Amino acid sequence: MIEALLLATLSFQVVHDAQANTNPLKFSITHDGSVGESLDGRVYVMLTKGKVPPIGGPNWWNPEPFFAVDVTNWETGAPLVIDDSADAMEGNLSALDIGPWKAAAVYRPDTERSIIAVPGGLYSEVVPIDGPASTAGMQSVHLDKQVPDRDWKEHKNLRLIEKHSPMLSNFFGRGIHHGACVIVPDSYDPDRAEPYPVMYWIGGFGSDHYGARMMKAYFTASDYDDQICRVILNAQTHSGHHVFADSANNGPRMTALIKEWIPYLEETYNLGGSGERRFLAGHSSGGWSSLWLQIQNPDFFNGVWSLAPDPIDFRFFQTPNLYAENANMFVDEEGGERPIARQGTEPVLWARGFSAMDDVIKDGGQLGSFEWAFSPRGENGRPLHMYDRKTGSVDAEVVNHWKSYDIRQILEGNWDILSPKLSGKINIIAGGLDTFYLEGSVISLKEYFNVQDFDAMVRVLENANHGAVFGTPIIREMDEYIANKLQLPNIQQKTSKK
Repeated sequence: MIEALLLATLSFQVVHDAQANTNPLKFSITHDGSVGESLDGRVYVMLTKGKVPPIGGPNWWNPEPFFAVDVTNWETGAPLVIDDSADAMEGNLSALDIGPWKAAAVYRPDTERSIIAVPGGLYSEVVPIDGPASTAGMQSVHLDKQVPDRDWKEHKNLRLIEKHSPMLSNFFGRGIHHGACVIVPDSYDPDRAEPYPVMYWIGGFGSDHYGARMMKAYFTASDYDDQICRVILNAQTHSGHHVFADSANNGPRMTALIKEWIPYLEETYNLGGSGERRFLAGHSSGGWSSLWLQIQNPDFFNGVWSLAPDPIDFRFFQTPNLYAENANMFVDEEGGERPIARQGTEPVLWARGFSAMDDVIKDGGQLGSFEWAFSPRGENGRPLHMYDRKTGSVDAEVVNHWKSYDIRQILEGNWDILSPKLSGKINIIAGGLDTFYLEGSVISLKEYFNVQDFDAMVRVLENANHGAVFGTPIIREMDEYIANKLQLPNIQQKTSKK
């Protein structure tokens, strides 16, 4: 009797579970044709338990579930189903925990920006999901809201400019534009006899030339703000941050900058004009970019300030050594999970989960951005993966291709040629507790420079995080450096003394 009762109970449970899974959560998405009758790109469903789904992209520090699929020739009115087959960080769509959830769909075209919601794209109204995902059924979502163009308010000191790039457009087979914002002093005279000294600034991952308004506020604190022009360069692209490196996937980014963009900017705004009067600076991915440009073009620029640069020595690729035997992005030598970010000394993000989030974004994620810049191109037209997405195992053949972008190896391998050209031109600052574990390669390079008795300034700020290496004191120090090299008079100090 007891056995029969147990069997009946078990049978009921199996039937009940089967019924519960016959109508799992799915999304049926259509678009209104307002940005094109037939769309190519990527479609995302972003979810949140908060107020608004993050349609611009996931929060690195607290990512919520999101799902994505690629679309080709997606016609107006044709339902696109996003279900358990969609790309996901972890777990299927139907396995979401109990809500209530809010969902919004986003269509992202292939444009030169790395975020998900971009002009030329679409997004939907928010759809509430109250029940468990296992029984929530099909949810209809309509993409009918166009992502608006970006606003730009004119400013007397700012010159926002974008211009067609023949080199990059030829590489991609479609129109690609350079972007920059020139910051000029209050007393700017475009016709003065001597061109202005110029600092080319490259921001970090996710930034672009629209950030010039914020940067202007920093530069105003300098005693030499009225004598130096700044150019905020755009390094953002669909694949993330192209770091101004010529690349099999991102195209001739450095060559186009040096041959097309800088000559045009300098002629148009009376800047630079010679290697002596050109300087570079940048932070994070921009810190790597600026140092890269300086060592690749030692006579074209007269000095660089690289702040918290991305890994400049791939033996310190955040935490793994990419050249080590059996190198792994996800686990260390003892099998422990590798962190990828910390607050103080406490790890807060882990490489495995961050990589999974990166791959759902697909193009425009941070780790994928490195592959777009450094990897060879695969037969499918996309960069080869540097590491296995399931195991974290590093591909030694791909890393061998990456060596041509390893700044430390380039310096050591060409030391006799580069060191006299770069003497007195390299300035690097990193935080001793960099948020993304970036200090290792800087410390190692500092030790190498010390052994070589090389004239460079490399400083590691004790207990400082990723953002602490940039601010007013560093701006003032950078400008003092430029002023000393060019023997600029300190006009602002003279004026204040009066």
